[in-house]
Amino acid sequence: MSRGYLIYAIDEPYISKANALKKSIMHHTNDTITILSDKFPDGDATFGKKHKIHNFWQIYWATPYDETIVLDADMLFLNDYSYWWDYLSKFDILFPDTIINYKQEIVRHEQYDRILTDNNIRPSYEKMFYFRKGQFAQEFFTIMEQVIKNFEKFSFDYFSDYKPQSCITSYIFPICIKMLGIDDIVHDRNDIFKYVDMKLSCINVNVKKWDEDLEHWGDYKEFYIENFKQYYPLHYRNAEIFTL
Repeated sequence: MSRGYLIYAIDEPYISKANALKKSIMHHTNDTITILSDKFPDGDATFGKKHKIHNFWQIYWATPYDETIVLDADMLFLNDYSYWWDYLSKFDILFPDTIINYKQEIVRHEQYDRILTDNNIRPSYEKMFYFRKGQFAQEFFTIMEQVIKNFEKFSFDYFSDYKPQSCITSYIFPICIKMLGIDDIVHDRNDIFKYVDMKLSCINVNVKKWDEDLEHWGDYKEFYIENFKQYYPLHYRNAEIFTL
């Protein structure tokens, strides 16, 4: 069984971020890495208004691996996480059940996204997730294709109180999970598979730009934020640190 990381990155600056992430993975592991930015199996499936994730559903067919960990481009690996693979291989699809902030505090659902909370939908922390090729995962990504292509319709069906303004994975994934009724089996209840998210609503600090307002230093070999050493993959979002 082949295993590897897939980074979905469309256009700049995400391709540069993806290359920085690849460099950080290569420093800590011997695992293989693929950056997916074009050459999709079904072509460039643009429909209506083009957005950066309109081909995201194709990653199931685009990955060269039997088992894949999908990563957002704006992340850094800060350790060797190869021990994950044997654990993840027990699942068809797995998302983190919890995520943490830079102080190692668990992020509450309502902190992560109020739209989901207000519509009684739990977040899927999809900035890093795993899938194994097979019928289960293929059905998931087939459903995702329809959700992305018809996002306005599905957002009306699933977000009755407040409609998302953007077609983004934060809303697409929870819809797919809810449609398939698989919430109980796709989240890591053992809390092994997780990452640090620097979303401003998650960090419990009143700042406007964390990379300007919080002290931080280091690189992918060792990274600190406000004297807190970071051990898990760091989803730094729009911070200007990816050139490290």
